[in-house]
Amino acid sequence: MSGPDTRIKSAQEQQTKRADKVKATGNKMGSVLQRGVADGMRQKEEGMKLHKIRKGLGLVLAASLTAGLLSACGGGTSTGTADATGAATAETAAQEAATQAPPEADTSRKTASGSGERYDKITVALSSDPSDLGPTGYGDTAALYTMHNYYETLFDFRDGEYVPILAKSYTEVDATHWEVELWDNIKDSEGNPITADDVVFSYNLLIDSGKAAKFNSFVSIEAKDDYTLTFTWSKEIDSVGELEWPLCRVNIVSQKAYEDGGNTMASQPVGTGPYVVTEYTPGAKIVMEANDNYWQSDENRDPDHQANVQTVEYDIISEGSQHVIALGTDTVQYSEYVPNESLADFQEGGQYADGHAVFSTQGSGLQCLFPDCSEGFLADENFRKAVFYALNNEAIAQATGTLEPAKAFGTPFFADYDTAWESQEGNYMAVYDVEKAKEYLAQTDYNGESLVLLCPSSDLSKTMAQMVQTLLLQIGINVEINAEEGNLVDTDMRDPANFDLLIKDLGGGSQIGEFNRAMNYEEFGTGLNLAGLHDEEFQTFFLNCSTVDGHTTENMAQLHQMLLDNGYYYAIGSPRMTGVYSDAFATLVYREHEFLRPGACDYYLD
Repeated sequence: MSGPDTRIKSAQEQQTKRADKVKATGNKMGSVLQRGVADGMRQKEEGMKLHKIRKGLGLVLAASLTAGLLSACGGGTSTGTADATGAATAETAAQEAATQAPPEADTSRKTASGSGERYDKITVALSSDPSDLGPTGYGDTAALYTMHNYYETLFDFRDGEYVPILAKSYTEVDATHWEVELWDNIKDSEGNPITADDVVFSYNLLIDSGKAAKFNSFVSIEAKDDYTLTFTWSKEIDSVGELEWPLCRVNIVSQKAYEDGGNTMASQPVGTGPYVVTEYTPGAKIVMEANDNYWQSDENRDPDHQANVQTVEYDIISEGSQHVIALGTDTVQYSEYVPNESLADFQEGGQYADGHAVFSTQGSGLQCLFPDCSEGFLADENFRKAVFYALNNEAIAQATGTLEPAKAFGTPFFADYDTAWESQEGNYMAVYDVEKAKEYLAQTDYNGESLVLLCPSSDLSKTMAQMVQTLLLQIGINVEINAEEGNLVDTDMRDPANFDLLIKDLGGGSQIGEFNRAMNYEEFGTGLNLAGLHDEEFQTFFLNCSTVDGHTTENMAQLHQMLLDNGYYYAIGSPRMTGVYSDAFATLVYREHEFLRPGACDYYLD
């Protein structure tokens, strides 16, 4: 930190650096593989609840699927490894995909970025519907793939740095005050100018929506003049990725456009991004066209915010098998939801190999099971551990066809993940032990009552929930599944009265950042974190690990051991980010290494 001496970071100063960086950070293979694959991808060898009357989806997994998965993934006291033919084929396909490098443009061919022309149309397959395209529409994961086409934020978050986008520069005035200067030519897709007042309005929108995550350090934002903003922080900014949300996750809109549009922003967003939504059919597709009136000039245009394709369409396809068909028939040109067992179809010798390729690397997201530690059965550490030892995350991951099972509470995507956590004492995520689960259950007051498992209604989440339901039934724990639309889950999960168990994904810019929503009881303003916890000792230690000085290997290991000792969380797995793409792509560019930016990708025009 610069302290009271002002430090200015401008977009101009970073332009050359960004242009060089986009090739490495845009391609997932860049720093992700340096952190993950370079070391072998860090291979990863729980009183009765007052009776709650809630409706749920009673989803039961077919007995044949369960038996096959459990036998394939071992049993008894260890998770084992898949030995069924189908499982082995899927594993081999995933391993082969991991060896596939991202595409590099053939310089002898004509491309969109090289010619200044645009590719005609690219269709990208999603597995779920964002549901809400408005600026506060954080909820379903699909929003993270789509919203950054039509909305901009003050900064991008890249490799832990705040890269100016709508911001022209920022100045650290003192320990608790920053000033941000805006570009003076920003307009949205309807031509409305964006000023500091619009930015303040956008921040208030997100804060009032209750979805302003990781705003602990945020006190206020004020418009100093038309193009200058003053941020006031509650303390000196000294934590890892502390301003990831306050600076990089607030979608900026015109107050006029928002108020004139009434409630239409949810389906007809008006933003400042390089694309404009022209059609949204819920449950089916989102169509966008390049914004010819995009405000960034050519010389100032950030490489990640290009529009190298005229039309971008997102098709919402819930079934993985339908992604295979859509790619094979060229209905879509990119998907990250092809089941592992079908990846070979798009590789050398496969039926769709001609015109397709596969790129795979470790994803950062983490699918987790959260117990309601605040009351009822799950408030008992013995019951939580009974649940956790009864789960087989290798079987769950195999059932989804797209997840890599966790061996600790975290993901090797991040540099501050430590493989040593995987062998810590009492690490139930690395062990599937039915007998131990029954021993813990015998120490509780449980007598067959039904627990409510809340999860999103996506195909992936329901599959995980069905497997959890089936695995827990093996030790006599009954579960009913309540699968809700993503935005509703995002609201209901904030009150542990709505669930006994919760399946939800975590994300962030670092491992400690990813932990925030799970661990920080200040996150939702309720005094409880995502597991219904208010543990002062745990909170204090987590906050220390979040600081620059406290973010050490030893402290992170102790934090992980504390969660194991108490049985607070269970990690199911993280996505192996596997993109199947057509030969129209010359390069692949990803936002924060994970979310495809179709406009910033390059395409062959010959």
